Amino acid sequence: MPKVLIVACGSYAETSNSCVGDWKCLYSAAEKKGPFAEYPDEVKVMGFLRCKCPGRSLVANIAMAKEKTGFEVVHLTNCLAKAKPACKNHDLDELVKMIQEKTGAKVVLGTHDLG
Repeated sequence: MPKVLIVACGSYAETSNSCVGDWKCLYSAAEKKGPFAEYPDEVKVMGFLRCKCPGRSLVANIAMAKEKTGFEVVHLTNCLAKAKPACKNHDLDELVKMIQEKTGAKVVLGTHDLG
């Protein structure tokens, strides 16, 4: 059973700017839909973090969550990884690299295909 941490864009989540809230991500994880369909076993969501602009503490917060929960995979939500315009505070490739280096966890871009 993969242990997953979901990381969202706090700005999108708080303003509902193209993101209607956390339910799409959590539903997809629970029902193994979208990117979560790739896992052979049930998915266990260990936590849900929101990045806060300008995101300086994001990687440290992810590392703390890793220490406390032991997640194995980080899913960056659609609103963080696929939003247009892209986040002005993070280079996505660099963010993925920093998360992987700091936690050793696999990073997946996206959480659902619900539009």
